[in-house]
Amino acid sequence: MSLIFMDGFDHYATADITKKWTSLAGASINASGGRRGGGAMSVSGSGNYVQKTFPAAAGWVVGAALSANILSSATIFALLDAGTIQCDLRLNVDGTLSVTRNGTAVTGGTSTLALSAGTFYYIEWKVTIADSIGANSCKVRVNGVDWITVATGQDLKSTANATANQVRLGISASTLTLLYDDHYVNDQNGSVNNDFLGDVRVDALYPTSDGANQAWTPSTAGAHWSLVDETAPNTTDYVESGTAAQKDTYGMGDISHTPVSIFGTQVNIAALKDDAGARSLKPVTRSGGTDYSGTAQALATTQAYYSEVRETDPATSAAWTKTGFNAAEFGVECV
Repeated sequence: MSLIFMDGFDHYATADITKKWTSLAGASINASGGRRGGGAMSVSGSGNYVQKTFPAAAGWVVGAALSANILSSATIFALLDAGTIQCDLRLNVDGTLSVTRNGTAVTGGTSTLALSAGTFYYIEWKVTIADSIGANSCKVRVNGVDWITVATGQDLKSTANATANQVRLGISASTLTLLYDDHYVNDQNGSVNNDFLGDVRVDALYPTSDGANQAWTPSTAGAHWSLVDETAPNTTDYVESGTAAQKDTYGMGDISHTPVSIFGTQVNIAALKDDAGARSLKPVTRSGGTDYSGTAQALATTQAYYSEVRETDPATSAAWTKTGFNAAEFGVECV
C-alpha cells in the first residue's frame, strides 16, 4: 500500500471532523472557499491543528493545496511519532518554506522561492525519517517544481524511532488562517503511488442509485441510496443490518471531468452499532459484476467514518479508468 488517505473536505461539517480525523484543536470545515468552490479545511488561530493517526512508517509523501491569508510563521505539515514531532514543513514570514527537525534547522532545508498570501499552491513533501538521510530522500515541491532538497546526511529523527505514525496539518499564529484542499497521504510502502503524485484533485461523489445489492433494511420505505447520500452524515435516515454477509451497494455520481490518472478510490462509510456485542463492517467495491469486500473494521456505538482506499480497479488489477469508475458500485457489508 502506498496511497493510504485522501480528503477533499467536501462531504462533512466541522462537527464531523473527529469522525474522520483523530484529533483537532480549533480546525473547522468551510463549505466553500476550496480551490474549485467546494469545501476546505480551515486551521486558524494560535496552536490549532488537525491530526490523523496511521500505521507507523519511515517514508512519507504528504500533499495538499494550501492558501494562507497572510504570510506568518506556521507549520504546514508535521510528522509525529506518538505525539512527538519528528520533522515538519514550515511557512516563514517572508513566504519561504523550511523543513526542520522539530524546529532545528537542517542544511538545504529552506527554499529561495516564496509563496504569496491569498493564493492556492499545491505543496508536496516527501521525506524519509532517519538520523542520516539519503540523497533526495527529503524534497518539497510546489506546483510540481522542486523548491527544497535537504542535504544528504541531515538528521530528521527526533525520537528513538525512525518512523512516524501521525500526520498533522497546521499550527499557526493567532492572525493566520491556513486553508487546505485536495489532501493526500502516501506511506511509500507499495510499488505504485509511492512518490509525488503531483497536483491532484480529490472529488467527493455520492450515491445516486440503488445497486445490485440491497439487503440492508431502510429506515423508511423507498430507495436505499437516498438514505445515505447526505453531504454531511446524519442519523435521521439510514440503512441497517444485523445479519452477517448482507450487502448494500450504490451507483455513484459520475466523474464529470476527464482525469489524466486516477490514483485511487476511497470509500467513506459513516456508521455505528446500536447495541452491545461485536459488530464490524467491510467496505465493498463492485466492479465488472463482482463484489470485492475489503478488510473488516470494528464498529463503535458513536458514529465515525470507516474508510478504505483501492489504488487499482479490483476487476482489472490495473489503474482505475473513468469508464471503470463510473460503472462501479460502492457500499457496505455487515460482518
